Amino acid sequence: MRYYETIYIVNPNLDNEVLDKTMLEIGKELDKTKSKLINHRIWGKKRLAYPIEKQKYGSFILMQFEGGDQSKMVDFDTWMKLNDSVLRHMIVGLDHKPDVYVEESKCQIIVCIGDTGSNSMLENKTF
Repeated sequence: MRYYETIYIVNPNLDNEVLDKTMLEIGKELDKTKSKLINHRIWGKKRLAYPIEKQKYGSFILMQFEGGDQSKMVDFDTWMKLNDSVLRHMIVGLDHKPDVYVEESKCQIIVCIGDTGSNSMLENKTF
């Protein structure tokens, strides 16, 4: 099976609701190619190397999937080019299956301050 990675840039001024709606729309369009979505996550806002459609920044979104119908992949690529909410996109093939991304949660550590006697204090730290 072939695996692909798509990174696309959208307008950084979009609200989270509109951004989620755009990601859902792109995911549905990918489903039409009978591809299996592995990861689809927001990579963050970054400064662009050069302005695209008068934007200096862009929200980068990373999508990894298992390829489906190859003839429909051309249609998906064309659809991404014509989509007004996508500033730029790039689809590349991967050599191996990507790992499923699990968002890191904040780690909570309890630190003991002072001696081990009854006068010691516990401090709760979140990293």
